[in-house]
Amino acid sequence: MGKIAAIGGGRYENGEIISIVKDIRDLSEAENPKMLFIPTAGHDNTDGDHFMTQAFKDNGCTVDYLFLTDKSLTHEEIEEKILSADIIYVGGGDTGFMMRTWKKTGADKLLLKAYEKGTVMSGYSAGALCWFDNGYDDCGKDHAYIFVKCLGILPFCCCPHAESDSWRSFWEAVKTRDENGIAIDDGACLIYIDGEFKYVCGNEDGDINLFRKDNQHKPELIMDNPNILKEFM
Repeated sequence: MGKIAAIGGGRYENGEIISIVKDIRDLSEAENPKMLFIPTAGHDNTDGDHFMTQAFKDNGCTVDYLFLTDKSLTHEEIEEKILSADIIYVGGGDTGFMMRTWKKTGADKLLLKAYEKGTVMSGYSAGALCWFDNGYDDCGKDHAYIFVKCLGILPFCCCPHAESDSWRSFWEAVKTRDENGIAIDDGACLIYIDGEFKYVCGNEDGDINLFRKDNQHKPELIMDNPNILKEFM
């Protein structure tokens, strides 16, 4: 049981995915939710992220930041920020760097604890992948695409930006996996709420494909029936 919103990607500046913020905010039961933005995957560089953080403010949230590359932070300070948030939003970037940093700082365990207590867990690109068993990202040597072990809340391997030609390498790579796959386009968001799945999108739409391991990992569009994923939980 818990709440997750995984956005495959999209542009902030033209408002493509800004409307999804309201869907994320509505998952919280808090009157004025506290949103914690964690930009680890972007090496804590928040340039360009103000469109998204402003959208949370416009939807009645207060916004705070957690910069896990700051070595002066104590474990207690990290814990207080993560466990006091109503909504956690994780930015995009390097999934491998993000997961290594979370493990080193103990943020990985704290994020799982926050999920278990009902915090809304959300994110974009790498910030969407982190909630799955494994994420497919171009964070390998010389920007090679690799699978990165993530937090494992949702039992799939996942690919963001899935409409892009370069990210379509996932269509073949997933066939090597002993798990089911999910590919999320820019503009698409997969939401998980207490055992149920739903699909929302920004103003330019976006697809979500399921790749079942028992069906030779052939892509199946699931926007009309996202709850097909329940059988794999």
